Amino acid sequence: MDILALAAALTVAGFIVVGLMAIYQVAGGPRSSLDRRLGAILGDAHGGEATISDFESLRPDKVGRTPIISSLISGKSWTTDLAAKLEKADLKLTVSEFLSIRVLAALMGAAFAVLTLGTAGIGLLAMLGLGGLGWIVPGFWLNFMVNKRVKKLETQLVEALSLLSNALKSGFGLMQAFELASRQLEHPIATELRRMLSDINVGMNTDEALQSFAERSGSKDVDIVITAMLIQQSTGGNLGEILDNVGHTMRERIRIKGEIKTLTTQQMLTGFIIGGLPFVIALAFTFISPGYMTPLLKTNIGHIMLIGAGMLEFIGVMVIRKILAIEV
Repeated sequence: MDILALAAALTVAGFIVVGLMAIYQVAGGPRSSLDRRLGAILGDAHGGEATISDFESLRPDKVGRTPIISSLISGKSWTTDLAAKLEKADLKLTVSEFLSIRVLAALMGAAFAVLTLGTAGIGLLAMLGLGGLGWIVPGFWLNFMVNKRVKKLETQLVEALSLLSNALKSGFGLMQAFELASRQLEHPIATELRRMLSDINVGMNTDEALQSFAERSGSKDVDIVITAMLIQQSTGGNLGEILDNVGHTMRERIRIKGEIKTLTTQQMLTGFIIGGLPFVIALAFTFISPGYMTPLLKTNIGHIMLIGAGMLEFIGVMVIRKILAIEV
């Protein structure tokens, strides 16, 4: 069988499988299943009074119901960690859906390499490389979304501390101050505050709700604020003044981070240009004089040199990132 035809068939089959998964999720997913469970609780399905287990079943399934994948990953510790990370990234994806995206991206990358370069020599390396890249890229995207949400939340935190402090000084209680802040602020911090208040309203201990808020946020600044609140509750003191001091510290940190970013932007751009220059030159030579690149692409020594160059390039990028990652 022709390897190109096989690769094309596998790619088409992958798209069909993903399409069927999407149809399954829509047809048997969120809305209809929620209606069935609500009907059971209200007595429409089998009558009787609702129990605690009935309400537990209403909680969203973070693993998902994607066939095969869900059954394989259910109950794993890393599944819980990945679900928490997806929540921190503010992505409406289940764990099985995210893994399906990674698998599909890896298959597409490998199929593209096979279709363009075949399976001999450099084609095999390209298939492994592009397949691995297809698996890694969604992970980088997830980390980017997590960092983006955390940065936005930390930016909103300064305003939230001012609102809470002013509300407390005006005579509001702590929960009333949180409620005011959740109405005045925007997503994501407003959503997290409302979720924390909902946890308290359904019976969760205030300390536990605050700690859960800190864990969900994934922000060190939020963790500092929550720690200060918990210490104040156990030792006493003026919470409004404490929040003012913490807010001042946060504003100074943001100012210093901005100055550091301004000073390191040129060096970071230089690193990007130097890191991308070999790829641009190689592409230019490939179009201008294809024979000039033949020894690198067609010989074993050339393949070894390309792999070594790629490894050195990766190490250089990591070193530059480490140098520019200044903690405040």
